[in-house]
Amino acid sequence: MVVAPFSQTEGVVEPYVSLDEVKFSPTAAVVDFTNLIPNSSQAVQDRALYELIVRASSKADNFCYGKLGTLNATSNTEQGWYRPNRSGNIVIGPSFTPILAVTDFQTGWGPGSGLQEITLSSSNCFIDRDQFWITAPSTLGLYFGSLGIAGGRWGYQTEMLCQWTYVNGWANTFTTSTSAVGATSITVSDPTGIYPGMHITIWDGQMDEYVQVSSSYATGSSTITLTNPLAFKHGSGVSVSSIPASVKQAVIHLIVGLIKERGQGALILSDMGEPTSSSGRATHLDEEAQAYDLLEPFKVTWGRS
Repeated sequence: MVVAPFSQTEGVVEPYVSLDEVKFSPTAAVVDFTNLIPNSSQAVQDRALYELIVRASSKADNFCYGKLGTLNATSNTEQGWYRPNRSGNIVIGPSFTPILAVTDFQTGWGPGSGLQEITLSSSNCFIDRDQFWITAPSTLGLYFGSLGIAGGRWGYQTEMLCQWTYVNGWANTFTTSTSAVGATSITVSDPTGIYPGMHITIWDGQMDEYVQVSSSYATGSSTITLTNPLAFKHGSGVSVSSIPASVKQAVIHLIVGLIKERGQGALILSDMGEPTSSSGRATHLDEEAQAYDLLEPFKVTWGRS
């Protein structure tokens, strides 16, 4: 049996907003989150809302990337046949963007033992947002002196199998502990996509903070060290993300649309300030339309099936 390498890295679903972000959003204030499940406790209502957040986040992913991709930062492994160009570079256009890092690259005359590991550095790998370039050694395969026993040379238009692992998307995670004013680090559940020097936002209502990751941060650690101390205290479960605010707003629209779709009524303020009732079934499509308008700049059409 041969398992596709991408099967272990696709299908990651990560919520794009927290419970509090939804509850305290003016957009979501038109619906009642205390009765999503009739006659149930607040814990059950919160769990129901969390499930809606996950589904709305998935709908945003599907709109932008189709059935497999995600805006959330993930590490993906892909492969394909490529030929070096006249400059001696292989140009890879992976399925998902933006590209944050290339962590592994192998190439050669065939799969398995035919692949040769390329040690990556800034001297042989250049990353753009949508593609990356690899320049490799002049020889590949199994050699005895200058005699090629298997494989071939890295040359112009020589077809070679390539396999790569890369990190893509936007960092998106949640705090796992509380942090005090003046703290110089936060602890998160998933550090994927977070690197030294980058800027991320702690989305915590009136205590939102735009922070910079310290240059001394150890990539992959769940403890994110910061350049400057925190200006506010933050609890557990707070969103920490580089996801654009428009994506978060789109997900909130989708959540409201999912609730209205099942018949949840709403109170709407008219221009004169007088509230009027409205059927949820008649307005959920408006919520989706607003969401997809916000997501349109992130929609990727290349490579969609």
